[in-house]
Amino acid sequence: MVALLVVLTGSAYVYLRMQLGKIDRVDVPGLVGDETGSVMNVLLVGSDSRAGVTGDLATVTGATAEGNRDGLSDTMMVLHIDPQQQKAAILSIPRDLYVPIAGTGSRAKINTAFALGGAGTLVQTIKESLGIDINHYIEVDFQGFEQLVNTVGGVKVYLDAPARDDYSGLDLPEMGCVQLDGYQALAYVRSRYYEYYEAGSWHYDPTSDFGRIKRQQDFIRRAIKKAVSTGLTNPFQLNRLVNIGVDNVRLDSAMSTKDIVTVARRFKSLDADSVDMQTLPTTGASYAAAGDVQLLNEEEARPLIDRINGKAPLEPGAISPAEVQVRVLNGNGLDGAAGKAAFALQGAGFATAGTGEADSFDYARSVIRYGPGQLPKADLLRSYLSAGATLQEDATLGTVDLALVVGSDYTGVRPGPGPVGPGAPTGPTAPAAGGPTAAAPTQPAC
Repeated sequence: MVALLVVLTGSAYVYLRMQLGKIDRVDVPGLVGDETGSVMNVLLVGSDSRAGVTGDLATVTGATAEGNRDGLSDTMMVLHIDPQQQKAAILSIPRDLYVPIAGTGSRAKINTAFALGGAGTLVQTIKESLGIDINHYIEVDFQGFEQLVNTVGGVKVYLDAPARDDYSGLDLPEMGCVQLDGYQALAYVRSRYYEYYEAGSWHYDPTSDFGRIKRQQDFIRRAIKKAVSTGLTNPFQLNRLVNIGVDNVRLDSAMSTKDIVTVARRFKSLDADSVDMQTLPTTGASYAAAGDVQLLNEEEARPLIDRINGKAPLEPGAISPAEVQVRVLNGNGLDGAAGKAAFALQGAGFATAGTGEADSFDYARSVIRYGPGQLPKADLLRSYLSAGATLQEDATLGTVDLALVVGSDYTGVRPGPGPVGPGAPTGPTAPAAGGPTAAAPTQPAC
């Protein structure tokens, strides 16, 4: 995330070229050389390094006096730039993905590759285990993330319920549009024990690391918008951002000023909502030596990996239920309606992100609310509902793809997609049906 904010400053070419000499560089074996006009894949790593961390940040991250420069890779994303199509994508790699670790002869969670052998081992593991070519490498630590968010004046996110995480230090007692400073932003994107307050009690997010990835992707969109809108042409702000990057970012030794400018220009001209954000599809498993892990679903992952490697156009492919994260809300008042629907959706392969009550029990028809760019996922979910549903765009959704409000017409979930039915409303202009919030969202987009 911080890496994206740093590269956005690439328009100040001469100044940036001078400052590049001050950035910590690392030799990364296994990188694939990039060619002009070809796709570029940049591995973005958020390191849980504690070096130099002090105060409250040290407390919640478990920092020690001596720090830890090469900790675990807390976050891993592949930033894909396609200059021919003028498009970009981000592919998140779950940290608990269980794979063979390059050069070790053993299997472990992929985030341990960084701790065992640094950036080179991580890049080689991604190449050998996932088949993804990496051209460049950018790493940022906790302190740099916090400082950069503060420098752009904080970032607003939308919460549909109060949230907390005692492990990461997250404490957000209000719902709606919430302004996050650097400390709370870091706690938000790092949270793996995320709890939300609903119906009078606290509930753990059952999606764990996948919920965290969804929050990270939503935060990236919002932070890009904020960074651009706050005036990166302002020389004072630009100078602060670059100086923070110099102190807290590491680049591979082959990454040139031209490479950085290429990435910067792509993101300065992009609508952040148009960046295709995906997560490698996996299934859960448990091993005595590794605990709970994720195993790659190779059949579903192959089209994503082909697009990231430039072997297929960077267009959204067929969506699987596993890629769709849904929160289920009871809108008909029947006992256990949300829980039963969530269980049925899980059986069909959807990723459910908790249940709760809707704002009303007067929904005659089920409603699927979908976030920006998530209409295809909403269409897929609707095709699995025996009675269908009304689709409603909701710009405030961020931590989940969809929210399903179960109405009185709900009759169950099909084992596979089926016809929507004649006359069913489609798209963002679908007419309202059911309870009072089937109309346009009342909460503003942040």
